[in-house]
Amino acid sequence: MDLYTLGGTFLDKDVVDDFVSAIWTERYLSAGDVQLVVQATDENIAKLAPGTYLALRGTKEVMLLETQSIEEGLMTVVGKSLLEFLNQRIAWFKNPSWTSDGENGPKILDYSDDTKKIGAFLADVVTKMAISPTTIPGTSFTNVQLDWDFEAIDHLVIGDVDTGGVVERYTIPIGPLYDGIKALAEQEQVGIKLYLDSADPVLGYVLKFSTYRGKDHSTGGPEPLVRLSPNMETLAGLKEVHSNANFKNVVYVWYKDQVYLRYFDPAAPKPEGFDRRVMVTDAEGEPVGHKVQFGGGAYYGGGWSTVVGIDDINQFIDQNAKDALANHNYIQAIDGQTSPAGDYTYGVDYGLGDIIELVSLTGTTAKARVTEFIRSEDKTGEKQYPTISVV
Repeated sequence: MDLYTLGGTFLDKDVVDDFVSAIWTERYLSAGDVQLVVQATDENIAKLAPGTYLALRGTKEVMLLETQSIEEGLMTVVGKSLLEFLNQRIAWFKNPSWTSDGENGPKILDYSDDTKKIGAFLADVVTKMAISPTTIPGTSFTNVQLDWDFEAIDHLVIGDVDTGGVVERYTIPIGPLYDGIKALAEQEQVGIKLYLDSADPVLGYVLKFSTYRGKDHSTGGPEPLVRLSPNMETLAGLKEVHSNANFKNVVYVWYKDQVYLRYFDPAAPKPEGFDRRVMVTDAEGEPVGHKVQFGGGAYYGGGWSTVVGIDDINQFIDQNAKDALANHNYIQAIDGQTSPAGDYTYGVDYGLGDIIELVSLTGTTAKARVTEFIRSEDKTGEKQYPTISVV
């Protein structure tokens, strides 16, 4: 592994080649991380101090070292990718309905938008909180000391933005920025990354935040089929689990002293007897509602108000039922590692976030997503392999 540190302007600085072991992990839906074990010398302690940028030849991912721990002459250094640094910024937004008399709720609140797809929404949130915070309309909060001029991350811009999915209402809560976008990325299965796009001693450096979606290499998908199987020597260390111990197909959602019934498959015959597996869940959150105009418009004393109708409540119950049943699904899991001697090469035939197929020893075929790519090196040699999770 060709590791090296970067200076404050992200230009190459020191080579790191005397490590005992190294594990470098990149992820699709969340921040990556790195762990190095080196001799605890004065040189290494200074070279790999917390706050140092660490890079790896062959990837644009950059890790920010955070922790050193020393024991018996060895130092373990741990860091996270730049994406996780977004937790050093807070997502908070002005309530557009707030007035000086405070009648319309708090000054800041969660941010919702029903005009964008998920990729554009995440990019918009990062822009508002970490790229151009001073351009947000109405950010001069009375008696709220938000130092917007210092919240922007230098040289950070928006890169490629995923255009898949559908336009619907998305919400990010008040709180650490990375935690909020990570939760939405996992919910919608959209990749997120913050990487070093370029660095030049004259032109400076550019960091980019991007959203992206893996390609579908499964049967019937638009991309060439990628199928891993132990019989074809493309999958090793196979493990397989099948279980319906936690499976539910009927859910009763309890909301404001009422019970709402939903089924796992509304189009199928209603399950009964030993096929009927029931659960009860409390609804989490509140319906979003929709805007309606009242009066004669803004010029005649009218305006807009948010109301919650039956359709809003039904959508809210549907989502709560969907979330509850997703956590009580039939388990059909296949796990293993790709074989370097196989017919498919990571980075060429498939990549991070892509959907491929796994075939077990029992002949079960399952779609799986490439969620991680791990590079490691120790005294036994260098390894590179993806982590694959059944969809």
